[in-house]
Amino acid sequence: MITTVIFDMNGVITDDEGLHELATQKTFEKVGLIVTPEIYRNYCLGRTDASAFVDLAHDFHLKNHEVTSLITHKSILYQDLIADNLQVYPGVVTLIEKLYQKYTLALTTSSTFEEVQTVVNQMEIENRFKIIVSSNDVKHGKPYPEPYLLTAEKLGVSCENCAVIEDSENGVRSAVAAGMKCIAITNTESGDKLMDAHCIIDDYQEITDELLQSL
Repeated sequence: MITTVIFDMNGVITDDEGLHELATQKTFEKVGLIVTPEIYRNYCLGRTDASAFVDLAHDFHLKNHEVTSLITHKSILYQDLIADNLQVYPGVVTLIEKLYQKYTLALTTSSTFEEVQTVVNQMEIENRFKIIVSSNDVKHGKPYPEPYLLTAEKLGVSCENCAVIEDSENGVRSAVAAGMKCIAITNTESGDKLMDAHCIIDDYQEITDELLQSL
């Protein structure tokens, strides 16, 4: 029985992957790397900046640059961008309010704590989530299961009683590896990239009690 619903943030609640990509591109431009859409998709989508930036620095021979400073620079750029450009997916706030009446809700994201706070404060939804797990809380981010395992541990619930709403291949892999049920929405990736999910949807109206309990 599903008792807990866990939301990813970027690409699920907020339509901001473009802002993350732009902030990443501007950050790496300063150290001589052009982050193309393909590079961003392969290295960054659904992953923490800590993991993605380490891999980028290694694979593109940026060893003279401090990854921590790149992450900080990117995060500041993102927060500046999102302050004036926050876009929320249609129907997701209504879904959060509906599920809040019946389920325990949590937010598990690859974003930094500072980025999460910028978004949830602006949307005024922080009190809807019993806990928030950000990239600051884990050593191994998505696609590893640690973010979702930590979420379940903090909530004191069994993974088998949790349903996750994800949008990326790495996010789906993380949720499934943690032993949770996963609903994938095609906001940022096509369905063929999300086939490991237990259910693939195109619209938040498809998420009902009946769907959740059938997973």
